[in-house]
Formats: sequence, C-alpha cells, structure tokens
Amino acid sequence: ISEVNPDEMVAQAMPEKVFAMAEAMDTHTPLINNKYREGIDVSHYQGNIDWHQVAGSSQISYVYLKATEGESFLDKTYQRNLKEARKAGLSVGSYHFYRPNVNWELQFNNLTKNVKKHTQDLVPMIDIEVRGKVSDAKFIQDLAKFIKKVEDFYGKKPLLYTYQNFYNKHLVGKFKGYHWMMAKYQTERPILTDNQEYIMWQYSASGRIPGVKGDVDRSRIMGNYSLQQLRM
Repeated sequence: ISEVNPDEMVAQAMPEKVFAMAEAMDTHTPLINNKYREGIDVSHYQGNIDWHQVAGSSQISYVYLKATEGESFLDKTYQRNLKEARKAGLSVGSYHFYRPNVNWELQFNNLTKNVKKHTQDLVPMIDIEVRGKVSDAKFIQDLAKFIKKVEDFYGKKPLLYTYQNFYNKHLVGKFKGYHWMMAKYQTERPILTDNQEYIMWQYSASGRIPGVKGDVDRSRIMGNYSLQQLRM
C-alpha cells in the first residue's frame, strides 16, 4: 500500500514582509463551490499554477494549499496560490504539516501568523503523517493540544489529514467528532479498523489536470458529506 511521503524540504523562515502579505489581502465571504465533488491539494512542488485554467478546465471545486510546516516554514507559493485560487472561484483552505518533534505552541504560532481566518473559505487542515521520536503518549497529548488550540483560534474544528496505515497504527479511536481526509492510493477506499468515517478520500498522488505541471494529489468528497460542512 502506498503511503504519503512527508514534505522533506528543510524548513526556512521567510522574510517578515512576506508574512505581512496575508494581512494586506482583502476580506471576503467564504465561497463554497458545490459544482463538483473533486478537489486537489498543492504545495511548492507544483510550481507556478495557472488557477484560471484549473478552475475552467478541471472538474474540481476545492483546493487545500500548503501554508506552513513545523516552527517556521512558510511555503513559498502559498500567498500567490491563495490569492489566485480564490480569484478563480475555487473554495480554498490551507494546511499545516505537523512535526511531532517540534514544540506544538511554536507550530501554532507559525500557522496562525500566516493563515488568517478572513482569507479562508474552508477550515484549516492539519497534516498528520509523521510519528517523530517522541513517545506514543506525548505524540497524542501534544497533537491534541495543538488541534484544540487551532479549533479555538479559528472557531471551527480543523480537518485532519492522514493516510490509512498511519491512522490504523497511531490514531485509532482518537479525535472523535472531527472530519478526516484519508489518503490511500489504490482503487479500494481506505479501511479503518475502528470504522471511523471520513469526509474526503485522497485517492491519488499522481493526478493530472490542466493548469498544473506534473503530478498533483486528488481527492473526492465521500457519500452524503458536502463541502459545506468544512465552511470556515
């Protein structure tokens, strides 16, 4: 079973003037694009994306953008992607790659410094796919504190992301009441040992769509769920 490969790029702090860009963006009412049930998530790996081509030629309605990782990393494509994807009419959310070995409070500060509530259509997503070198107890304890703090700050429960094997090994029975995006790159949908439901299935890491050069992660909304349930 294919597993999601974590972003191995070494975190580098971005200039303060870049941080200020989020504040300068105009406010807007969250847009929920219900035309399709498909979406993508992207980061700097996808390079320069033509968002109008994505929105006009691809049957997707939403996108999750990589924003932050660990204590100080800000994705270099985040601000442009946020502005252009919103302008193209897609429902946009942002995600933080969680690092268990990094102080959760510093990670919270990095996320909230760069992802402003008034610039988002969808609730933030927390990417949980590395275990780190901390104990099992500390991993869950710190992650729970981080998730709760994010929920309190944005006023909505964040979407939680992981992949099937990682969930079944580390997260079974944890964080009940939260929506999950579950990754599994096979034709068979994810099977979780505690029968946890998930709102989205990330079913491919090698999707191809107009406007994006190379591979892109693709996902779909499951069953009776709707994008409205992730509205910021």
